[in-house]
Amino acid sequence: MVMATSRAAIVTGPDGPVEIREYPVPTPGPGEAVIRVELCGICGTDAHVFHGRLPSITFPVLLGHEIVGTIAALGPGLDRDFAGRPVTVGDRIGVFPAASCGTCYECVVLRRPGQCRRRPQSYGFKSPVDVGSALSGGFAEYLHLANPWTVFYRTELPPEVAILAEPMSVALHGIHRAGVGLGSTVVVQGVGAIGLMVVAAARAAGATRVVAVDSNASRLALAAEMGADSAIDIGTLDPGTSRHAAVRGVLGGTGATAVLGCSGSPAGFAEAIGYVADGGTLAELGNFTDRGPIAFNPYSDLVRRDVTITGVYGAGPDMQARYLRALEILERGGPSCARVVSHRVPLRDVELALRSISTGGRLYGSDVVKIAVDVSR
Repeated sequence: MVMATSRAAIVTGPDGPVEIREYPVPTPGPGEAVIRVELCGICGTDAHVFHGRLPSITFPVLLGHEIVGTIAALGPGLDRDFAGRPVTVGDRIGVFPAASCGTCYECVVLRRPGQCRRRPQSYGFKSPVDVGSALSGGFAEYLHLANPWTVFYRTELPPEVAILAEPMSVALHGIHRAGVGLGSTVVVQGVGAIGLMVVAAARAAGATRVVAVDSNASRLALAAEMGADSAIDIGTLDPGTSRHAAVRGVLGGTGATAVLGCSGSPAGFAEAIGYVADGGTLAELGNFTDRGPIAFNPYSDLVRRDVTITGVYGAGPDMQARYLRALEILERGGPSCARVVSHRVPLRDVELALRSISTGGRLYGSDVVKIAVDVSR
């Protein structure tokens, strides 16, 4: 039964506060659906938005874009997922947050769906929340799938694994941009949720050696479970040369053919350049918002070493396909994937969770790997 109203955790302004508000649950129109949210992952981007670092966001806003739930109601004409498989009330689905029309110049010719000229609003980023359908993000009991270009897939995965499909789709884009394949040596710098997905994706792509780099022992242990051959705790090493030496030491004295930067800091990006072998590639996934500039030498950091540096923005041009591939990889990912979600928080603790992500610290007395909002709590 669909409830008449839905609670939602609303970020009222930069740095909060977060308020629990109630909104009516709409009856879905043609081609629409309403889902009962089971879990929604909290992403580092959510923390950046919370602190006002994404200029395109107008407050108040309902965040949450790593969404898994069960279908509560289907509007007329909607009876299949994006892969053409039949769906009905009660089915679990994973919702890809971004939408694009698929027919405009930007989508078809430039292959830049993120710049779709019709600019459909992504789930978890619509702002301000009170314009149009309010239940537009995953930090709520219900989500209204009102966008005509919504992409969702039916899944049998448990919700704590299915919510990893969105970060895994970003990881797959990074693997593609970095050129990871059979025989690659890979360094994953920063093994939060996306970094862990990169570890698993690199192994699936055929990398012969994967090195995880972080300063969090819990994350490094999980990275080893998910396929990293070496896990280096850089918290015990001085920045720069000593960290580079440690990585090169486990790679036989050279750098990696592919480095995927997932730390999300400008200083981390500068350090990642030193992990790359001459002729290799650095794919940067982490600096999704403007955290400031770094010193960069075009000669010694780039040209002399014949290094390629590439940016990875979200799931990329093939985002809908990558989300489906991500679900398929997770289906055979093993029990370690279920342990990526280290914390489940109720709606009332969303602000506490966002602040803990910002500090990279602990929540409820234990190390954070991945936090999910569990509206049943």
